[in-house]
Amino acid sequence: MKRTLTIVVLFICLAQLAMAQSTPVQAKFTFKTYPEDANGAPHSDIFLSFGKKVAKIDKITGNADITDPSLYTENKIPKTALSACGAWWAGAGDYFYVVQEKNKLVIYKGWQAEEQTDRGFHWKRYKSVTL
Repeated sequence: MKRTLTIVVLFICLAQLAMAQSTPVQAKFTFKTYPEDANGAPHSDIFLSFGKKVAKIDKITGNADITDPSLYTENKIPKTALSACGAWWAGAGDYFYVVQEKNKLVIYKGWQAEEQTDRGFHWKRYKSVTL
């Protein structure tokens, strides 16, 4: 009887752990925008807020803004993205989106420029944050 009870308790603990790791996290990009520098360019610090935590992701040129989810498909951002943002300044832009992979938030960074000869945002895995 003790052995059966131990196995049941272990199974319940493992099931709860698996559910906790697969439960979607609320995560969103936030930013702090600075006035124009000596060269006339504004800058934005990009942060990721999740739970009670905030992680600085990058500093980019331009006034950052949240990307509307209706634009995800057009911008090749996965439908599973929790949040996306970016900024365009002087003919070029830097962009981010975040997805959850098990117990991590994975941030992808992309870019576009007026003079690029190809299309798209050149998305690459940039950083990850452990939950």
